[in-house]
Amino acid sequence: MQQLKSDLPSIIEGRVGQQIQKLETKLLTDFKELGQKAIEQSTAVLGEQLNDRIDALDHVSKLQTKTISRLRDSSRIADQKIGAVVSQIEKSLADGVPGGFELEPPAYRSPSSRSEIGAPRVHPQFQIPPEPVEMVVAGSMSLIEIVGKYGFCPRCTSIDIRRANRKSLFEGFLRLFFIAPFRCRACRHKFYRF
Repeated sequence: MQQLKSDLPSIIEGRVGQQIQKLETKLLTDFKELGQKAIEQSTAVLGEQLNDRIDALDHVSKLQTKTISRLRDSSRIADQKIGAVVSQIEKSLADGVPGGFELEPPAYRSPSSRSEIGAPRVHPQFQIPPEPVEMVVAGSMSLIEIVGKYGFCPRCTSIDIRRANRKSLFEGFLRLFFIAPFRCRACRHKFYRF
């Protein structure tokens, strides 16, 4: 019995250790299985969400492609209609005006064929070299005649201005800084100048 008492703790410890070892291995395998299932389920859910978003983006892309093609077609149709209206107006005016009539110069016409679309448009002024322009020599005027004796009005830019009378103490104070009041005869604006 004494031996049993002495062996009992080692037997209990051995059996409990085995049970704990089995329990640990079972917990580890269960935990691995749960982790694997969670990863598979989350991967499946993410895959479905991505597929839904890809489908939605594909649908939006198709709608944009259709819209762009419709806009391109409507622009082409509008260009053809405008060209037809312009040519009808030109024809009706050409019949009424002697010598013919054109609404716009040929360089500004809307291109009717694909070869003219890339052609640069040139303003009529630059198509034909302009005739030499005769230079006009201005008469000799002094600077005072151009700007005026006292300059010009800051409101209406008239050169018809005169010195005004000093009326207030403020205007008398401005005399110390050589600033005088002026009045425009055209718009009656009063201003101050050196």
